[in-house]
Formats: sequence, structure tokens, C-alpha cells
Amino acid sequence: MGKKRNDPEYVVICREFNRPAAKIEISVIDSGVTDNLLKKLIRLRHIDTHRRYFLTTKKNYQKYGAIMKKQVETMSFHGNRHIAELGAELDKERKTENEKN
Repeated sequence: MGKKRNDPEYVVICREFNRPAAKIEISVIDSGVTDNLLKKLIRLRHIDTHRRYFLTTKKNYQKYGAIMKKQVETMSFHGNRHIAELGAELDKERKTENEKN
């Protein structure tokens, strides 16, 4: 009998600024979240800084989903250990490199 894998399932919360409508749009990807998708979203985030993507577990999203959406919309998620921004570490590294040069 095979073991059941206990890998967590992930949810991506997308925060995109719709320039023509001057409005922030929040959408959720709750299935098919793979490493390949995450890499593509990070790439998109670096191409267009008006797009931000956040990762959380499906379990946390089921519990805190409405709060997380509001935090992402207002960018007040700092200190929330249940959600992480995709690509944010790369931005910090670039700023540090630019300051050194």
C-alpha cells in the first residue's frame, strides 16, 4: 500500500493594476499551481511591476482568504507569515547590488 503524500497545495493571489480602468483587480489561482507557473509569474512580475503575485497554502487560504485578499489589495500584508510575495526577494537583491555599484 502506497503512502499518501502530504505535500501542501498552494494558491496564488494575483494583484494587477488595470490602467485603463484605474482599478486594482484581485484574482485567485487555486488549482494547477506548479513550479513552472510560479517561475512564469515571477518573470511577469519583473516585466510589469504593476502585477504582483502572492503565494499561500490552500489550507490558509480557506481559513483567511477574505482577509488575505484585502491585505493584498491594500498592500498591508507585511508581517503576515501565511502569505509571501513572489519575486520580492529578487527586488531586494537588485537594490542592494545597485547601491554597491
